[in-house]
Amino acid sequence: MADTKKVDMKKMAEEAKKATESVKVAATKAASSVKAGAEKAKKATEAAATETKKQAENVATEVKKEAEKQAEAVVTETKKASETVKKTAKKATTRKTSKKKPEMTKSAVLQFGGEDFKVDEIIANAQAAFKAENKRKAISDIKVYIKPEERAAYYVVTSGESEYAGRIDL
Repeated sequence: MADTKKVDMKKMAEEAKKATESVKVAATKAASSVKAGAEKAKKATEAAATETKKQAENVATEVKKEAEKQAEAVVTETKKASETVKKTAKKATTRKTSKKKPEMTKSAVLQFGGEDFKVDEIIANAQAAFKAENKRKAISDIKVYIKPEERAAYYVVTSGESEYAGRIDL
């Protein structure tokens, strides 16, 4: 029986050895398979990265084109607005400006007894006569009455609430 145990042990050792070798072979195949799968995954990842990069470049190109279109539209609108402003400014500067009518000059001359008396001078002399007597009073109204037959002018000056009367010779 002891021999039988030896034989069985040898058989078992051989079977264990075969099993170990078959495990080694299976492990090698599995490792190769895993390695091949990893290579495939790496290639797929690289391909996906390349595809993603291409898509990103395409998107960037499209965005750039759109931005250029919008910038061009802004430039066009700005040019149009600038032209409108120039036209408006040109119209504003080329419009006929209303010319001021020259002020009419007024003068009155009183002729009596072969002599000429200028009414403006008579009024100015009446004002001067009032100012000579009343230096600090302001004239708000003056009325001059000319009597050529007396060769005199009478004036009434309103200053504030007071009235002053006087006479000047012509």
